[in-house]
Amino acid sequence: MQPSGIIVLSVLIFCLPCVSGAETVEYDLTIALQEVDITGTRVRGMTINGGIPGPVLRFTEGDVAHIRVHNTMGVDTSVHWHGVLVPNAMDGVPYVTFPPVKAGTTFTYDFPIRQSGTYWYHSHTDLQEQSGVYGAIVIEPTGKPPDPENEFVVLFSDWTDEDPHEVLRTLKRGSEWYSLRKGSAQSIMGAARLSMLGEYFSRELQRMPPMDISDVAYDRFLANGKPEIELHAQPGETVRLRVIDGSSTTNFHLEFAGGPVTVIAADGLDVEPFEEGRFLIAVAETYDVLLQVPVGGSYEFRATAHDGSGHASVWIGSGERHPAPDVPKPNLYKGMGHIGLKNIFSLTPAGAMGMSDHDVEEGVFDEPGMMGMEMSGMHKMEEMDHGGMKMEHASHGGHQMEMPRGEAAASKRGSGFLGLLKEDISSHGNMAIDGMDPARPWPPYAKLRSVKPTAFPSDRPVREIRLTLDGDMERYVWFINNKPLSESDSILIKKGEVVRLIMINRTMMHHPMHLHGHFFRVISDQGDYSPLKHTVDVAPMSTTVIEFDANESGDWFFHCHLLYHMKSGMARVVHYDGFSLYPDLAAVRPGLYRESWYFWGYADVFSNMAEASITASDTRNIISAWGELGWQNVAAAEWETLVTWGRYFNRFFTVFAGADLLGAGEKLDKTRAIVGFFYLLPLNFQLRIWADSDGGGRVNILKAFQFTPRLSLYGEAEYDTHEKWENRAGLSYTIAKNVSVVGQWHSDFGWGGGVRLRF
Repeated sequence: MQPSGIIVLSVLIFCLPCVSGAETVEYDLTIALQEVDITGTRVRGMTINGGIPGPVLRFTEGDVAHIRVHNTMGVDTSVHWHGVLVPNAMDGVPYVTFPPVKAGTTFTYDFPIRQSGTYWYHSHTDLQEQSGVYGAIVIEPTGKPPDPENEFVVLFSDWTDEDPHEVLRTLKRGSEWYSLRKGSAQSIMGAARLSMLGEYFSRELQRMPPMDISDVAYDRFLANGKPEIELHAQPGETVRLRVIDGSSTTNFHLEFAGGPVTVIAADGLDVEPFEEGRFLIAVAETYDVLLQVPVGGSYEFRATAHDGSGHASVWIGSGERHPAPDVPKPNLYKGMGHIGLKNIFSLTPAGAMGMSDHDVEEGVFDEPGMMGMEMSGMHKMEEMDHGGMKMEHASHGGHQMEMPRGEAAASKRGSGFLGLLKEDISSHGNMAIDGMDPARPWPPYAKLRSVKPTAFPSDRPVREIRLTLDGDMERYVWFINNKPLSESDSILIKKGEVVRLIMINRTMMHHPMHLHGHFFRVISDQGDYSPLKHTVDVAPMSTTVIEFDANESGDWFFHCHLLYHMKSGMARVVHYDGFSLYPDLAAVRPGLYRESWYFWGYADVFSNMAEASITASDTRNIISAWGELGWQNVAAAEWETLVTWGRYFNRFFTVFAGADLLGAGEKLDKTRAIVGFFYLLPLNFQLRIWADSDGGGRVNILKAFQFTPRLSLYGEAEYDTHEKWENRAGLSYTIAKNVSVVGQWHSDFGWGGGVRLRF
């Protein structure tokens, strides 16, 4: 039997219990590459049926969906039905559940509608979701006619005019440009203004990078594809909003200017209604809320980006506008100084923050506001009486130094150099501690209570799996259990068991974790009524426990729904024991684990010298070439070039090998083989040590002090057993994304100044 026949047969078998009297609902979705104008600038985007977002797909529980996806682009594509329970072959994840939809072809998705609620769909190919391939899904329950008069779908998203591949390359090269552009870059002066120098240097002492809660600086935040929309409703009317966070990386604080809303569903499933004012919706989550339209105007339902860099607005009603209150920006200097100093010399690859597994297990981070509901839920789970439950455990599975540091680029605000300088030293305004201040709440998980019991019988076998969420912001690599997807084995489970995932977030980022093909219980103080979800936000330095019924055979994707985190390695395949891939899928499966390479570099052109570097890197391998040359007497000037290959273990430790080439003018005097390592010291001093083939060696240490977000003081000291001492110090000021002005003193070349150009 041909592979396509196998897919159709499996879908028919899956659908048989559901098709009696079912109505087939058909859609055609045409994905195209075309120019779009979201911000006033025309750029290339990806549209569905000519728009961003795509059309709302509406079904009734019990229907059969028949959706033809037409790929008119010159690249592969796909569509995943987020949160919708579908046969494995229809899940729409290239290389995991089916081969990608090739350019110029059509793929037809057929699946029964087994549930009701608010969901969404998006591409699962490359970074296409960021370019516009997403839309909403509404499924009405059986026997309940839709009421479109007082119901609205609101899909929030983020938009950048940059090519998403350039966004990821910018993140990979270690640039602070997006933090600077958003006004979230940390500095000594910024900490001093807030009287938080102690916290700043405590973080530095613990070898942690500056904290941020969002990676990208976006050009717009959108509601149904626009920065603001209007919904017409009558005063006193009760309105249902089906709210979807369909963004690539942005969590939103939601708030209605007319007062608290009533939350009635989460991730498509009903919950016991509760009132909530401001709350956080994580990427890929959905909430259904009821609100009453006040008398006397139009009231704003606002989605404020979690990092405070902007918002999208939904105006409900008519007349005078009443805006929702502003959300204070996060205080990024606060929060990590409490961790303690006992691991600052650790070599353990325990994630980006330098903490050991023991610290997490012993609750080093269990502090009010940091672990929150998630950790209390963990403790609650440990106290539960599982009776005769059968427990089955499963385990799973050179750094390029660049000077000067402090890379960033100019914001659109200000005018000229003086405008940039004035903005650089200005106050960031009101701030609040993220998650520890009522003004900046996290998701309302503690209040989510299922309308039906969700606990499993005590005699069910339980497989408990511990997963750490790890990463390195500076290299922008993201891991589960310290491995990217490309290095990992599948998470093996068996049909019929209860699978419990203990997710321990060892980073300072939020990670909305999504499991395909299943709903899971988020273990909380609600006990037997813990809510069912398909996506859950695992907050920074916290532990979240979920468990699900292993009742859907196949291979299912499990990943962080921050698009660039997933693309950079934070993903796994959940594999049911005994499931076999059909031949066409098995043939392309290696594509799932293929590494991507990224290239970047810089060139310094100073009055006294020149220096340049170029780097090519995937997750673990770093190939680089660096060189410097003095201008005093070019014909006889001494120069040095390093060509190395490095192997990254974690953000503290990288080994490398290569060649050190020394010469003068056009003459190559000496070539030495070298082998060494990079190591990150307390206060984020970078140490490089190598031994060479001539029996000598070199020790190099460097550090940048970020005085303001744009201005940094850097210094470097180097001792070579052959060449003795070489030192430098200077100031760097960022003008634009790829340009800085630099003034420095070099022990070999004296004083000079010029520009650094990045590419």
